[in-house]
Amino acid sequence: MGPQESLPTEYAPEAAAAPAGTSRALAKRVGWTLLGSAIGRFLVLAVCRKMSRNLERRRGLPAVESRRGVVRLWRIQQFREISWLPEQLWTLHDAVRLQPDDPVLEFHIAGDRFIELLRNAHWRAVVAQEFQSMVPMLQARDEVALVGSTILRRQVSDFGASVRELPPGLHRSLDTFYRKLILLAFHPGGARRVLLEHRPVVEAAISRREFCGRYFGDGPR
Repeated sequence: MGPQESLPTEYAPEAAAAPAGTSRALAKRVGWTLLGSAIGRFLVLAVCRKMSRNLERRRGLPAVESRRGVVRLWRIQQFREISWLPEQLWTLHDAVRLQPDDPVLEFHIAGDRFIELLRNAHWRAVVAQEFQSMVPMLQARDEVALVGSTILRRQVSDFGASVRELPPGLHRSLDTFYRKLILLAFHPGGARRVLLEHRPVVEAAISRREFCGRYFGDGPR
């Protein structure tokens, strides 16, 4: 069997787990560092751009687009079409009940355009201004909420969104990896920034009513 045969059984699992966990963490760090190299980021950026273009081709023109093109919203007839928990009712921060058959707006950020604007402004200011520009277009619409998926839990919460955990599995793992690739491609911190995100992707949503109330006028409330 090996050296562990001589250890008491209550200690053997811990002895095996520690090196395995350390090895996985090291492999993950090395992997993201390699992806964060100049050529790695170039390739990742090309993949992310291609997937974004494919998505936009499938969806067609967005229903709503922010003033400088950073935020794009696509109408989805029923939330269950894109939700990971398609039959579960979701009560948001402002007590709006998002139901599976409710129409929603799916949220996307145009990474290239966003990075371009960050040359002269802080990212929070850019996002707030883009959100404000959409309010007049959203006020008379019938969608219940703006929805999406993200690994940036704290940031979307700061902007007023509710988040909910998703069931573990291959789909969640792959989507988490893809979101990290996007972060690697577009964030100036590259691999260092990605390695700060340890938790998996979540669903995020803010009611249209809450969004318009927060971002009407001069800024978030």
